[in-house]
Amino acid sequence: MTEPSAAVPTSPDNASMAEDFVDIFVAPAKVFARRAKASPMMPYLIVCVLLIVLFFASKNVLSPIFDAQMAKGMAASMKANPQLTPEMIEKTKPITNVIINVGGVVGPPILLLILALITWVIGRFFMSGPLTFGTALLITSYACIPRVVSSVLGLVQGLVLDVSKMTSPYQLSLSPARFFEPTAMSDGMYAILGSLDLFTIWGTALIVIGLIHAGKLEKSKAITTGVIMFVVGCIPALWMLAKGS
Repeated sequence: MTEPSAAVPTSPDNASMAEDFVDIFVAPAKVFARRAKASPMMPYLIVCVLLIVLFFASKNVLSPIFDAQMAKGMAASMKANPQLTPEMIEKTKPITNVIINVGGVVGPPILLLILALITWVIGRFFMSGPLTFGTALLITSYACIPRVVSSVLGLVQGLVLDVSKMTSPYQLSLSPARFFEPTAMSDGMYAILGSLDLFTIWGTALIVIGLIHAGKLEKSKAITTGVIMFVVGCIPALWMLAKGS
């Protein structure tokens, strides 16, 4: 009588992409370790598609907020350039809508590539790590999964809350800015509060974990890179604050 053969353990590399997208929430280090040498294209494309789909799914639901933001931008343009008239601004709306739609499609892929490029430059040249651009793209793609969750929550909130009186997307965020009126402070300070978003911090933490387990950076260098990345993300808000806006 022959003994039953021992079960062959499943190699971590054989884990499916679906398992990755579950484990990134509960065991991100395991995901980055097993995908350290994998191609970044699949997670990159999946995250991009999800963000694009969620953008168009949320566009009509959150249109009052987008319209308020557009009106604010147009008012600022008219103030800076008195030659602009409301009629001229009105004629630009169709073009602006086209630009917004195009941005919703090409924005996520480009932003992810830029994020990966910044991560790679800091990790490779400033931290002297062995990080490659492909690994940086893989890390940032998985690190953007919290942004997907944030977009889903924003859509859900848009469906259940009265967004007709909201004037900023930060009012749907999980950041300190949610608890303040946009008019209660300067735009720069409000944007800084908005940048302290839970999902932004979560994504930054995933970059640090990815740099350690996939990018093979020392822990201290990975944390430093994460801090620099977070500060880089706050530059627009800091610039607004410095200008006094």
